[in-house]
Amino acid sequence: MNHLLPGFESKQRVELLLSLTRISSPEVIAALTLHYTSALPAERAAARHGIELSNFMRGQKKLEQIAATVEAIKAIDWAKLQLTHLQSSSLQPKQVA
Repeated sequence: MNHLLPGFESKQRVELLLSLTRISSPEVIAALTLHYTSALPAERAAARHGIELSNFMRGQKKLEQIAATVEAIKAIDWAKLQLTHLQSSSLQPKQVA
């Protein structure tokens, strides 16, 4: 499942996800950022930054793995928040009209 949508990601989100990887090539980072922030096809983003498509795809796969982990953490946190909210609202006294 793809968690990142080309053209729909902010530069800040891509940068934060990249910071959780060991991707260090400035060209790969630039190509991935371009792809996810502007929807430029992978082939063109890789070519524009002078990298092999296989290197781009390897970076893309790693970035998707990191995004999946972040989304899983968010789901856990969201479920916990909803449970906490539900529990606190059930402890509130009911108001009678």
